[in-house]
Amino acid sequence: SDKNSWVRRTAIVQLAQGYQDHPDTLALLQAWARSDTDSSVRVTAIEQLAQGYQDHPDTLALLQESARSDTNSWVRVTAIEQLAQGYKDHLDTLPLLQELARSDTDSDVRGIAIEQLAQAWHNQPWLWEFLRDRTLHDPFERKKLWDDNPRQAALKAILEYYPNHSQIQSLLEDRADHDSDPKLRKFAQEELARLSRF
Repeated sequence: SDKNSWVRRTAIVQLAQGYQDHPDTLALLQAWARSDTDSSVRVTAIEQLAQGYQDHPDTLALLQESARSDTNSWVRVTAIEQLAQGYKDHLDTLPLLQELARSDTDSDVRGIAIEQLAQAWHNQPWLWEFLRDRTLHDPFERKKLWDDNPRQAALKAILEYYPNHSQIQSLLEDRADHDSDPKLRKFAQEELARLSRF
């Protein structure tokens, strides 16, 4: 109940790390993760739950709920990261991350979901086509100079995990010529120039 969110966050970390086995700690962390008014407090609670209570049956459901429906994009991003890193093998994780990469309303959330999918599933045969689709079809429109473009996140993942794919050249040419975002066009042009040097 402290009014200062930093105090609440500090209390959460200390409780989670020092009193993990106390019967009240889990319920308190869950309550903070779901309903604290400050997004940074919800983020801290989610991180502590994912790290300290990964095997508790309620933790996965809470992370899924936060990833899908928290009103704050930073909270959704944190939940996505924890799901990809701690619950990669759970049946629901992959379809949820794919759904969020395609359709979350926030471009940062879509971009992080794309990055997490690429890191965790880069050995899967479906990933190339998924990343190509996101490179071509994410609905991002630049509003601020510092906004991250999910199309660029997908293209970077392609360059990292499929550097020798036969369609890279044509995909880069397409984005260099036709992408609506000038920063992504410039990025694609620079990558094309780099490829031509080899």
